Amino acid sequence: MKRLTYFIAAIILVGLLTELSAQEVFSDPRATAYYKAKPEFFHFKTLVDLPTNLKWQSDPLEPTFADPRAQRGGELNFYINNTPPVLRRVGPNSNHSFRDSAYDTNDFSLLSMHPNSLQWIPALATQWAISEDGLTAYFKLNPAARFTDGQPVTADDYLYTFYFYQSPWINAPWYNDFYSREFAGITKYDDYTLALHLPSKKPDPLYFLGSISPTPRQFFKDFGPDYTQVYSERFQPTTGPYTILAEDFIRGQSITLRRLPKWWGDSERYTAKRFNVEKIHFKVIREMDKAYQIFQQGGLDLMMMGLPKFWYGINESTAYQSGLIHKARFFNDVPRPPLGLYINSLKPLLDDVNVRIGLQHATHFQRVIDTFYRGDYERLNQFCQGYGEYTNPAIKARKYSPLLARAAFAKAGFTEMGDDGVLRRPDGVRLSIRLTMDDSERRKFLPTLVESALACGLEYRPEVLEHTTMYRKVMEKNHEVCFWAWSASGLQPELWQSHHGENAVEKLPSSAFIAKRQTNNITGTNLPELSQLIDKFRRSTDKAEMIQLSFQAQKIIHDDASFIPGFCIPGYRLGYWRWLKWPEHFDVRTSDNPLSSGLFWIDTNEKARWQKILQSPMGIENLGSDEKTQPINQTFDRWRTE
Repeated sequence: MKRLTYFIAAIILVGLLTELSAQEVFSDPRATAYYKAKPEFFHFKTLVDLPTNLKWQSDPLEPTFADPRAQRGGELNFYINNTPPVLRRVGPNSNHSFRDSAYDTNDFSLLSMHPNSLQWIPALATQWAISEDGLTAYFKLNPAARFTDGQPVTADDYLYTFYFYQSPWINAPWYNDFYSREFAGITKYDDYTLALHLPSKKPDPLYFLGSISPTPRQFFKDFGPDYTQVYSERFQPTTGPYTILAEDFIRGQSITLRRLPKWWGDSERYTAKRFNVEKIHFKVIREMDKAYQIFQQGGLDLMMMGLPKFWYGINESTAYQSGLIHKARFFNDVPRPPLGLYINSLKPLLDDVNVRIGLQHATHFQRVIDTFYRGDYERLNQFCQGYGEYTNPAIKARKYSPLLARAAFAKAGFTEMGDDGVLRRPDGVRLSIRLTMDDSERRKFLPTLVESALACGLEYRPEVLEHTTMYRKVMEKNHEVCFWAWSASGLQPELWQSHHGENAVEKLPSSAFIAKRQTNNITGTNLPELSQLIDKFRRSTDKAEMIQLSFQAQKIIHDDASFIPGFCIPGYRLGYWRWLKWPEHFDVRTSDNPLSSGLFWIDTNEKARWQKILQSPMGIENLGSDEKTQPINQTFDRWRTE
């Protein structure tokens, strides 16, 4: 009864807030004072001040990509292997894997990039224009757009975005830098008209200016110096279709995304017929083997099957042979996540580039691919792979070679062999490195890396930690070498957060330097030449120059050898029950997981029928021939690039 009361109260609250006008929404007096203190950045004008020579653009009528057959309704059961450390959107420990589901794919910016044609299409803005000098973009907002708490989206929410992300209270250096240095200002003309300004020209100004999202002022009434604590487990309203109520975030058990009864995007061209299910339940299941069992019993509607033992193993199941579980492999065209070993170059031994190069040759990822992944994966070549013309094709991953590994270690002084097979220096220091990995299924290939390294005279001391514990350790820069991956997106590499010196170290009052915590530079990379290239890339206005700078930066990262490229799969594989339905082409070009674009739907009648059979004493073992179909295993390679 208590859960029902909470739900009803939440729905009533959403209904009430929907009626708020832009003027009635909370106005933060501290934000107002901040705007007045920075008149060079925050501008206030009226519609009569708009340039008269603007060429407004609107919907280019690109093809829609949702399926008109899609049905609303049903509840999807999926899983995560742990509860994220925080629900807060930004700040310490917020860059976790669940952030994508909660925020990144559940929010909209001023414009969207069409996921197949890569052309700009409307999102929160219905019209836009670029100034003649290319430094300013003008936007007219959709008056129907709402946050998930019912607050209308207005120009003031974009002003507040810059106040929020420039604030030291969020304890997020990357956002502080990006929202300060990458923009020259913002102008409000009225509640639904604004302009954003660049400090210098860009090849495509909309890549920066059209990608900004609003920040819900109503939600941030309590914003202050204690933000990271106060908002730790609060879901920040988005402009997407799903919200997370307080009762739906149950640490250690589950997280539920609950769809709004009426979402503004339901009537828009590119968002209609998407995000169709009423609830998405993410059950916390720590072991993939356990999740696999639950999936086969119908307790999960789908399961990612990147691991060969699941992808091939499901072939033997009655559900697959009877045509109830289907398999699909989808090839996408996106930047590849830099998944591999991150070497903390600020740690002893690892501060020697020769040791790091030796680690590159002593880490046998190809053996992992060939054995653990049955050759289904591909070797990743570098940190910035999959960015088209911005990726340097000359950079290849160093091959496993005991000969080359030992030669590099010898340059670092490791010339003597101990009785245990581990190299050591004449002063007795052993070549022993702590290798940290989370407790996911990947931990099972650790012995392969350890054994291969020992053949090169290197001792990898394995450390397996619960995912959240590992995340905190790495973000505090307490690791030596860790198996890790960052998400990758966009059309250009963004190296400031991962490789700029500003994110590597900080100076203490004693003038000593320590690792800078809670930044994405987990390799401790602090190379002035690389930082200068990154800065120049961000300032550049010429595409050809940006490509050249990108190539140079990638070469330096390769030579510095603080990242050992692991592997990638050019798309994704999954199994799903037949009641889950998909468009003809299954997914879009830029999708990196089957849930991100919200194109699927559930045939609720079919699900109810089969769930009843699954829960009956007879189960599916004795299905009649008229109820069975041939096994279905489909490949969708329209966007295959490798």
